[in-house]
Order: sequence, then structure tokens, then C-alpha cells
Amino acid sequence: MDVSEGESASRRVLYVDDDEGLLALTKRFLESTDDEIEVVTTDSPRRALALLASESFDAVVSDYQMPEMSGLELLSVLREERGSDVPFVIFTGRSREEVAIEALNLGADSYLQKGGDPTAQYGVLRQTLVRITDHRRAERRLREREAYLRVTLNSIAEGVVATDADGTVVQLNRTAEEITGYDADAAVGEPLSDVLVLVDGETGERIDPMRRVAEADGPVELAAGTKLVTSDGRERYIEDSMSPIRTDDGAVEGVVAVFRDVTEAYRERERRELQQRALVDLATDEAVIGGSFEDALPRITETMAAVLNVERASVWLFDDAETLRCVDQYDRSSGEHNAGTTLTASNYPSYFEALAANRSLGVDDVRTDPATAELRDGYLGPKGIASMLDATVRSGGEVVGVVCHEHVGEPRQWRTDERRFAAEVADNVVIALMRATDVEALPARADGNETGDTEASDAEADDTGAGDAKTGDAAGNERRDGTRPSEERRGSRAEPRAEQSEE
Repeated sequence: MDVSEGESASRRVLYVDDDEGLLALTKRFLESTDDEIEVVTTDSPRRALALLASESFDAVVSDYQMPEMSGLELLSVLREERGSDVPFVIFTGRSREEVAIEALNLGADSYLQKGGDPTAQYGVLRQTLVRITDHRRAERRLREREAYLRVTLNSIAEGVVATDADGTVVQLNRTAEEITGYDADAAVGEPLSDVLVLVDGETGERIDPMRRVAEADGPVELAAGTKLVTSDGRERYIEDSMSPIRTDDGAVEGVVAVFRDVTEAYRERERRELQQRALVDLATDEAVIGGSFEDALPRITETMAAVLNVERASVWLFDDAETLRCVDQYDRSSGEHNAGTTLTASNYPSYFEALAANRSLGVDDVRTDPATAELRDGYLGPKGIASMLDATVRSGGEVVGVVCHEHVGEPRQWRTDERRFAAEVADNVVIALMRATDVEALPARADGNETGDTEASDAEADDTGAGDAKTGDAAGNERRDGTRPSEERRGSRAEPRAEQSEE
């Protein structure tokens, strides 16, 4: 062990020389002139290697020519075979330039010649030991400090990129690697503008980070909507601040950029704005509020499909407690509407149980969800449906139908705002249904208060269970002739609601 485990004032030195008289003399002089120096001696280089493997030393002083192996051979074993960086001094009576050069090439820290005035000779040796051990300790503390800072930097949730005065990247933490897509080893040495590729979200113009900081002569915060282009060309929205790194005298020696990925929050805000605009449009659409439920349905299902970007959207109503009937299904690819498919509780009990238990049902992967097991082979698989999102239509606290969204392709994870939107659309279906049947009531909240606002939808949409499902007709009896549900069929479910309200 060639590195002391703790920082202390003492310097433990191993002195190797085949001259036992010189060993004793050197030990006595060094320890008597410097209380901080402790000298351990041995006349055997092999014994020295054993001591270095088992004990801690701050430095090694070695004679050049010894019977077992030379001082250079001892140094070579330490540096090349063991990878040790313990400070090493060649202390020899031979004054040969080639020996000194070889010693330094092997990694010796100093080369000193014996002879002359003992006081001066050992004084130089003591000064050399103090200098090289202090230097090595400073290096060790610096490495430890850098390691500490590196661990701290990599634990920060924000991306951090630092440059030198020329704008060349000198450090990139792990979060910055994840956001930018650049590996730290590849990024270091590159211009900041090539690693942190920033674009103005409104104008699309490139942003030069170094120039921005230089122009501001201080910290800079980028505008909302700023984009970062990753190494593979994708765009992420970020929040970013950049500051100059200054020396004690105020000179700029680099720039540090701290940023975080806000893409999901930005996208969610965009989605929510789109959803809110769609809900306002539905609430003011003449087809929806005009009293004709049949005219309202296509407008509702087309809005559902467009806003949530799904292949199919549909509205279903209960004919009775056991039967759901599709009153309108919109196919986005073909632009066609159809209706007439029925589902019965006896054939699809898991799905009907899920409807009764949940306000908003999101199935991210229909292949693994137990609620969709009964629909998988006859309907979901043949149609390529991977994910489904349903929301129950409720009136007076009772489930009267369901709005359904079918996603085709790879499985999709339904977000909270999308679940909430589905529930709010379901409320619009109730409003349209009640206007069509002249019922002066709005969807009832769980607490019994009748309301048409979105607070109930928000709360209920968040109450999602594991039993999510999407409807379909496993028997293949879906009508494709484009006909609409008749007033008589709609009335079979809607009119009882009107009678209850009037009572």
C-alpha cells in the first residue's frame, strides 16, 4: 500500500539501500531534523516490495545499485507492474546522466546524488521529500475534489454543460448527455454551439450561447419555447439559463449552461389547449346544442378522433341494463360513419364490470389487460387495435352509455389529460342527449349535485382502474350500411331518463 489512508502531518518514508550504515545515518538525520518525517529502512528491494504491498508510505527513497535488483528495476516494478504512483527518489553515489534520464523516464520524481557535506546532502533530501509529498497530496485532494464534484454534478436533475474561455466544451453531466444525445467523451473538446444546438421557438433561428452571454455580460435566461436539437435531429423544449464563469479578478474563463427538458409539460399544455378549444367548439356547435342527437353524434365522434389522434371513435348507449348499442362510429381513415353494433353483458362480463366500476378506462396494451380478454380474438386483433380509451356517459349517477377511442398500431400510453378529455366529451354526449329529449338536467356528480362543469370529469377521469377496456363486436355484426340509429331506438334509453327527471 503506497498511499496513506488519511491526510496527516507526518510523512512516512521507505528507504531502501544495501549499505546498513547509510540506512541508519539517513534515518537518524531525517527524523532528528524534521519531527514530521518517519523513516522505515530495509536493505532488500524484495522486502521493500513486500512492505509497499502491506503498508502505507508517502514516499520511497532508493539506492541505485543493489545486489537483488537495482533501484531502477524496483521503480519499474512499482510503476509498470503494480501501477503505483508513490513518490520515488533515486538517491545514489553514481553521477551518470543516462541513469538520471532513465530514472525520470520510468517515473521517478527526483534524482539526487550522495556525497559531499552530509548536512547539505540530507538537507536537500529532506526538502525534496517535503516538496514531492506535499505535491502528491495536493494532487490527490484535487482528484478527490473532482470526483466529488463529478458525482454531485451527475446527480443533478438538470443538464449542465461547461466551457472554457474559447467556448469549447470541457464538461458535460449525465443529464446533459441524456437530453442532448451526446456522449460526454465525444462532446468534450467540441464547440458549445455544436453540442447545445438551440433554436428560437418562434423564429426558428439558431441561438449562439456564447454570443448571448458575451452580449449580456452576465447571466442569460432563454425565452419560453426555446428548442434544443438533439444529436439525432429530434427537437426538445427546454428551459435554459447560461452564466459566465469568472476568475477572482473578474476575467471570463468559460460559460456554464444549466437546462432542463420541459418537452412533456409543453406538449401537455399544447394538448390541453387543443382539447379545451374542441370542448368549447362542441359546447357552442349548433349541431350539438340544437336538439338533434342524430346530428350531434357525427360532430362529437369526429372531434374525438381528431383531438386524440385515434383511428376510430364511437358513442354507445344502453338499450337496457344488459345491452350496449353503437349509435355512431367514425372511421378516420375512410371518413365513414356507421352504427348498429351491439354488445351484451353476458358475452363480455369483464368489460361491463369495468364500465360499472370506472369513469374513465384507459387500456394501454389490449394484449395484456384482463378486461379486454373477451374482445381480443374476435374484434381487437383483426382490426389491429393496440390501445383503447373509454369514458362512461352518466346521467343521474347512472351509466347510460360510453364514448370509445380505438388506437391502431403500437401500444399507446394514455395520458391524464387525454383521460380527462374523454370524460368531458362524455359529458357533452349527456348534454346533447338531454337536449334531444327535452330534459332540463345535467350530468350528476358523485356527491349528488347535478352539474355540467368539468370538475366532475376531472376528478372522475383521474379515478382510473386496472380493468380498462374498449368495445367491439366479436360476432362481427357491426352494420356498415351507413344508417343512423332511429328516434325510436334512441328514445328507448333516453325517454326513461326524461320521465325520471319530470317526476
